[in-house]
Amino acid sequence: MSEKICPRCGKPSKVGMKYCMYCGASLEKKDDWFAEEKVVISDFEPVQETIEEPLGVEEIPEDIKTQLELRTKLEEIIRETSTLTGEIDKLMEGLSGDISIEEYKNEIKTLKNRVMELRREREEVEKLIKPLPLEQLSRDKEELRERLDKLKGVYKSKEITTETFEKLRKEYESEFDEIKKKHRIEKDRVENWIVKLEKDRKKIQEEIELLYARYKTGEVTEKEYQKSKEELKKQFNRTQTSLENFRMEIRQWG
Repeated sequence: MSEKICPRCGKPSKVGMKYCMYCGASLEKKDDWFAEEKVVISDFEPVQETIEEPLGVEEIPEDIKTQLELRTKLEEIIRETSTLTGEIDKLMEGLSGDISIEEYKNEIKTLKNRVMELRREREEVEKLIKPLPLEQLSRDKEELRERLDKLKGVYKSKEITTETFEKLRKEYESEFDEIKKKHRIEKDRVENWIVKLEKDRKKIQEEIELLYARYKTGEVTEKEYQKSKEELKKQFNRTQTSLENFRMEIRQWG
């Protein structure tokens, strides 16, 4: 089947789709929502134009929010490290006529120091990141499968009696069924959170367009516009990162 590659996240979508099924970016043109001159709302819109939030959606628990924030922080660190490394590489290519050798050395030193700080931050953040519930339940299921396989192997080799085998088999299978049940419930929770986050993202997009309109009509100053826009961009990025993490969790562990 032919596919289109998303310019933002690099994942494939079917030909004919206007927006990426994973991150919502436009597949028809470059995502320029950061441009100062205009706000391109179409680049924000998710695949579904109308998103209905399921009734009674549970709020994302604080421990999961913390893990999502850590993943967002990690993404920011990786992004900044990549940007600074690129700047260092450009400076290493040769001196610019606009700065002295001393200024050139100081700038490289400053950038390298920041990269070192970011690497230390990354190590600390990675230590705090734990598996999300769906991933942990999937791993627990796999562990029980392996345990059952080993039990069958031990029984076939006649190292244990039939009574012992049956007792442990029932125990492991009971645990396995319980984990499967929890896994289905957790998958439903994550899918509902995805819908909720898509709705939140759409609201942010609408706020961005409204803010831009207020700025262009003179209701808000450029300073107010820039400040509010930066905050909305941060909210959008946090929401987008949470969506990507939940979607990845569903793809890998659902």
